[in-house]
Amino acid sequence: MANKRSIVLRGCPTVNEEGSATEAIKPGYLVKGVTSIAKQTGTGWVPRALALERDELGRGIDDTRQSYAGAAAYASGDKVKVGVFKSGDEAVCYVASGANITEDDYLESKGDGLLEEGTTTPIARAMETLGVVTTETALRVQFL
Repeated sequence: MANKRSIVLRGCPTVNEEGSATEAIKPGYLVKGVTSIAKQTGTGWVPRALALERDELGRGIDDTRQSYAGAAAYASGDKVKVGVFKSGDEAVCYVASGANITEDDYLESKGDGLLEEGTTTPIARAMETLGVVTTETALRVQFL
């Protein structure tokens, strides 16, 4: 099992820190925007842009010692580190409670920063089996 303390698992996403959060955003959420960063509200195919953890500060995605908002999420107004991924890159994203994920399932945007199983316009595939999850859960994915 890969380390789930980092969003980027394999590949080299294009990273920028030009935007500020318009709401609380957890590293690993799909995001949209350039200067104003919000959870991705589009469904189906969307850009493969994720909020990243502040690894340069030694922080992981589940670290409660974050310098922003005292938790593992960016607060509204915080500068957000965003990574844009290419096909074949691997990352950690989140799926919602109630999802039933099996390795190699196709995934698409749920419209709230999370991924869900879907074959209409997939952007990623699951790299592990979770089964039915009862809470929002980190999932290793490969972008298509």
